[in-house]
Amino acid sequence: MKKIIKTLLIIVVIIGLVSGGLYAGYRYRQGKKVAKVAPLSNIATTEQWFDAIQSFGEVTADKSQMGYIRQGAEVLSVNVKEGDHVEAGDVILTVKQEPKDINNKKLQITRANQDYKVAQLKLQRLLDTEPVPTYTYFQNVDADYTYKSSTVYKSSEGVSDFKGESYAAGEIIAEESFDLHGKSLGMSLQKHEYEADGSLRRDEKTGEPIYQAKSVDEATENEIKERFEAEDKYTTTQYRRSVTYFDYETGKVVAETSFNIDGEIVAEKKMKEGLNAQQLKDAIEDAQTKLLKQELELKKLQYELDTMENTNDNGEVLAKVSGTVSKLQDINNYNTTKPFFVVTATDEYFITGSLGEFYLNQVKVGDTVSISSWETGASAEAVITSISDTPSEGGGNFWGASGNRNSSNYDFKASFDKNSGIDIGTAVDISITPSEQSEDGLYIPSYLVRKDGKGSYVMRMNESHKLEKVYIKIGKIVWGDTYKVKSGITIDDYLAFPYGDGAIEGIQCQEVEFLGDDGGLG
Repeated sequence: MKKIIKTLLIIVVIIGLVSGGLYAGYRYRQGKKVAKVAPLSNIATTEQWFDAIQSFGEVTADKSQMGYIRQGAEVLSVNVKEGDHVEAGDVILTVKQEPKDINNKKLQITRANQDYKVAQLKLQRLLDTEPVPTYTYFQNVDADYTYKSSTVYKSSEGVSDFKGESYAAGEIIAEESFDLHGKSLGMSLQKHEYEADGSLRRDEKTGEPIYQAKSVDEATENEIKERFEAEDKYTTTQYRRSVTYFDYETGKVVAETSFNIDGEIVAEKKMKEGLNAQQLKDAIEDAQTKLLKQELELKKLQYELDTMENTNDNGEVLAKVSGTVSKLQDINNYNTTKPFFVVTATDEYFITGSLGEFYLNQVKVGDTVSISSWETGASAEAVITSISDTPSEGGGNFWGASGNRNSSNYDFKASFDKNSGIDIGTAVDISITPSEQSEDGLYIPSYLVRKDGKGSYVMRMNESHKLEKVYIKIGKIVWGDTYKVKSGITIDDYLAFPYGDGAIEGIQCQEVEFLGDDGGLG
């Protein structure tokens, strides 16, 4: 029984020594790693400025009527002039009576509506597209690799006359070498070298005998393995285990290549091709503009149909609302792409647009917006009269507001003077200047922040110049890639990229001016 206990104690001691050695090796390897940290004063800001918000819209009015004359129609007479008051049912103008091809107009509208839906889908695909990084930085990850590099065979006592040599106790007789994968590279006999007087040649510093390696045949190799004591020797080398590429703006992994000990690629996640953030933004704006033009064309066709359906058998076009004739084209020179007449029941014109939820705390009812006509370039100021409390259906109109494309949109309405020269039905650019254009606080790039089950955190250099994980409280997200930090860090702190070596707590820190200055920025 005592013998069993003694054996178990020996096993426990051996396990402890091995574990301690492994842990010491781990601590040694970690101690060699260094995380680059940069001062937040060079990266973060303490004040955020808000640029003008860009949107698009269309001029409307409460209880209005727009009359479009279809191409090829002949106007015989006009019964009103601009400024006249009309009642619902009054004859506004008379056109030459021709078959009212209402079915054909409805077919045109159906086709235009299909084209509009296709354009919506194309825009939605762009809105759902993740941009490829404009800039990337990389992290090289090196790993230690330990392998048996050789086995030496020693004499346990003086051995005489082995292949004509005499070896002292503990002296190396032969050595077998191995490659990284454990494949034998052959065994060599360690023959002594001699001085002219016949004495052993020795190393001047260590006094150890100097050997001359001689290759051996298979029989000699087997004899050595049978007769002499073997001792394995190990070598530790470093190799490039992986290269990871990150999006500079978000910190997300965008590509990664893993290698084996021979430098061969064993796994690879390639960086996807596509549009970067600016290119995607330009493509979205172009698609929004095209969609708006298609929407206006569709509405024009619907107005033409409405006018055709509101024309009686005598060719008389009737007023549908009571109000003032605010727009009337010349009977001898008119443009069929624009309303021939406009009747409005009120003196207020409105523009309707869409506002991303990101801007809701920056814009309020009563704020002034600037509008500019697509057709004439005429400009005017409008006052926001209402902002919807709920998101628009489908996230808002597709050509609504600039900003975070993943946010919901909210419709708003702004009124302006109808005498500004911008007519009902006109498409306009809308520019909104927030009532508060700046806000104090600590704003850091989102790529410095990671999340786990406990919350958001950053990797910060502590007073001992070691890397530590610090949890922070996040406020609003500005422009989709900047976080307002409410607590946890200050502008005086130094932070690391929280990836690769920058994600290892307790390692030494190296101060740099800006992250990526070591060539890791691509």
